[in-house]
Amino acid sequence: AAHIGAKFAFAVTSGTTALYTAMAAMEVGPGDEVILPAWTWYADYDAIVLCGGLPVFAEIDESFAIDPKDIEHRITPRTKAIIACHLQGCPADMDPILEIARKHKLRVVEDCAQCAGGRYKGKYVGSIGDIGINSFQLSKTITAGEGGAVTTNDSKLFERALRFHDVSTIR
Repeated sequence: AAHIGAKFAFAVTSGTTALYTAMAAMEVGPGDEVILPAWTWYADYDAIVLCGGLPVFAEIDESFAIDPKDIEHRITPRTKAIIACHLQGCPADMDPILEIARKHKLRVVEDCAQCAGGRYKGKYVGSIGDIGINSFQLSKTITAGEGGAVTTNDSKLFERALRFHDVSTIR
């Protein structure tokens, strides 16, 4: 947390678990929609489906991240969040994504699994959106063999995520 400039961080068993924990913290549930890029790792849409939500795919831009121009027309009254995946070391264009999210009162998840240490306009990815996830799986930039992390600046999201992940206890 201190390194990337987030208020809170905690370890989880994998990047996939981090995604599922983020969805639970944002209270994504049956019928809720989450917009994500059409080109991403399957764990992003798996986490949505595990919560009973519906993945809504948007196009990607030249950075291979979600195209901000293809988000807004996909928003419905059931949309709850947007996932910005920072793929292959390339941060997504966060300013327009956040602008759209704030306009529609949506949460933004940053999937930093392929961009550990990446920066967008001087800020570390994982500290910009509402909640960030990371993966430390064997093929990642920073590896622990397996593992993940959840980051956020929001104390309510942190508490929900931690309680979901750690049997409802906070130590």
